[in-house]
Amino acid sequence: MSRILNASKLFMAILVSLALTGSIQAAGTSPLETRPDAMYTSGNLIEDAQTILEQNDYLAPGSFRKGELDRTTIAAITEFQRTHVLGQTGALDYDTMAFLWSHAKAPQVAVASTVVEKTNYVYLPADTPAIVYKPTSEPLFIEKKALILSGVEFDNDKATLRPESKTTLDQVTASLKNWPDVNVEIQGHTSEPGTPAHNMFLSQRRAEAVRAYFVSEGIDGGRLTANGYGETRFIANNSTAAGQQENRRVELHEIF
Repeated sequence: MSRILNASKLFMAILVSLALTGSIQAAGTSPLETRPDAMYTSGNLIEDAQTILEQNDYLAPGSFRKGELDRTTIAAITEFQRTHVLGQTGALDYDTMAFLWSHAKAPQVAVASTVVEKTNYVYLPADTPAIVYKPTSEPLFIEKKALILSGVEFDNDKATLRPESKTTLDQVTASLKNWPDVNVEIQGHTSEPGTPAHNMFLSQRRAEAVRAYFVSEGIDGGRLTANGYGETRFIANNSTAAGQQENRRVELHEIF
């Protein structure tokens, strides 16, 4: 039995070391402490932990402050620790983060709880290139192709829209208002650095941030769905800095 427990701890140590190191390096901070007595307080890691806790029904959507160890989050962490026979500290210690990452679930793609019921998804063929969307008064999908939103930028390793994104997003909003029968999937895409799991969560949050902007400007949320694809759909050479920048993008796809 002791051999099994030791093997389990070794596996968790490897998992948390790989996953968390990628997350911290993506945020541009100092090297991550991976000692068994390490404690994690990075806002990015707290947000990742909250995402996993929400996925596993320890946190209710909208009940916590993202990236903060508020009371609701601490209570959820404590319950997670109790369920998995960990020290009930309410803190993100080494063992807790390892177990959390082992419970991470990739967001389901193309399943839209927020889209109008009975909508059928029809995606463009993989070999049909997307086009770069720039502010225009024409309908969004006049060329029947997916759109890459030029000028939509986020803070580094966050889902916070930068002010310069407003020009493009406002024009998309105007188009959505002028053509109310158009339903849209908002796709978030990311690239290295960072672990695949971290970037999957980041891409989902970024897609949701764009959706939230449209809703705040008066667009019916039932016409919009947000999906994150992480590092699964590159459009440029991801081994170069320029290619990685191009791969970090938001796309719009029409849903029929």
